Amino acid sequence: MTRPAKAIGARFEPYGLSAFTFRREPEGGRMDDLRVGGCHTHLELEIHCVESGSITLDLGGREVRLVPGELAAFWGGVPHRDIDPEPPVTVYHVAQVPIVNVLAWAGSAELLDRLLAGELVISVPRPDERTVDTLAFTRWVSDLRSPDIRLRSAVEMEMHARLLRLLAASTPASRIRKPPGSATATLVATAIQYVTRHFVEPFTVEDVARAVGRHHDHLMSSFRRVCGLTLWEYVIRLRLSEAQRLLATTDLPILAVCHRSGFSSVSRMYEAFHRYNGQTPSAYRKEAS
Repeated sequence: MTRPAKAIGARFEPYGLSAFTFRREPEGGRMDDLRVGGCHTHLELEIHCVESGSITLDLGGREVRLVPGELAAFWGGVPHRDIDPEPPVTVYHVAQVPIVNVLAWAGSAELLDRLLAGELVISVPRPDERTVDTLAFTRWVSDLRSPDIRLRSAVEMEMHARLLRLLAASTPASRIRKPPGSATATLVATAIQYVTRHFVEPFTVEDVARAVGRHHDHLMSSFRRVCGLTLWEYVIRLRLSEAQRLLATTDLPILAVCHRSGFSSVSRMYEAFHRYNGQTPSAYRKEAS
């Protein structure tokens, strides 16, 4: 069997901008086909870079093997999981970018259209780029641990640039469209696409159900089964992520942040911050500045 994946010098942020490195190695000289957890979804885009060994991704029921030098990006709204890597030692890097950050990027329309459609974008960098990518991921891990907000901004700009280069380097042959997968996984991914496009607008669960062509009870139960949380909790986290971005990057008043992030009232936003962050929006802004 394998030893648990060890994150090297990084703190994984379940929701937010993050970068981390995993190292897995065999236990007792061999590695079994042990699968790591079940499929999950989240609010970020993911970028994977394999430094050594290999890693296999299960994306909506289709397995894709990544080898050293390959760079891959996909949207976390597609139900996915990592499958245990192969021997002897696998080292791979992962970066996550909140969808709300990508929505704010200039020139990100094609990137969003492709990734929100469930596409896995892969390219094989030139030999001289492989070392650059490894060094970049290592630097992102370090910079995101720093309290200097300028470094965090620099990391986001570098991730944006790397995603655009990845998009430009990919060819039709290297594009892998999301497979049909299970009906439930497809339903949930479609619902997440809808709320991602409309989360700052007022809508109800019934609106989402009509958009995906299912009864709201079926949608809610399917969403909880796949994601481990309710659809409305997912929407709240998406709105919270946008509020955090606005608080950290703008001087907008709290009321304006509330409306621009989709919360129906300031009290709703304060409730979300207290529940998920354990602090007020003002305290979050002060900490992020």
